[in-house]
Amino acid sequence: MLLIYILGLWNLISVIMCYRILRKKRVLYDDRFAMTLTMTTTMISTLVICLHVTVALPLQLTSLFFLNLFIGIMIGCLFGSLVKFHSILTGLYSGAVGSSMGVMMGEVLKDPALCKIPLESGPDILLNLYQLSGFTTLLLSMSLSLILYSLKV
Repeated sequence: MLLIYILGLWNLISVIMCYRILRKKRVLYDDRFAMTLTMTTTMISTLVICLHVTVALPLQLTSLFFLNLFIGIMIGCLFGSLVKFHSILTGLYSGAVGSSMGVMMGEVLKDPALCKIPLESGPDILLNLYQLSGFTTLLLSMSLSLILYSLKV
């Protein structure tokens, strides 16, 4: 589980660093690029962060859902308010959808019987947790690096 905590912290730090870089360079892009940037960044970052929060915290589903929904809405508001305030609505929607997907994926990872997946052994579930946490971390890192690279082009 320590690896999942480390990967979750890495994801949180990378999203914060991406936000700081985009905030410094916000004069370089227009409203249309800001909407695309808001949708892409918010969706992938809330999906990955909320997946890690769901896997790491042993709370009930309703409290996890509301906590992750709050996290997703906050991330959406932050990335949506980079250029003009009309993209905040897009950020709110993308944050809510990404956090909902993260919660659902995390709950299925913790208990595959929710979807009637016949996987009951503890080591297999833990292996799936590690594999998907690592893959989503890689996916987030690649997505954020492509987003930051698009500012240079």
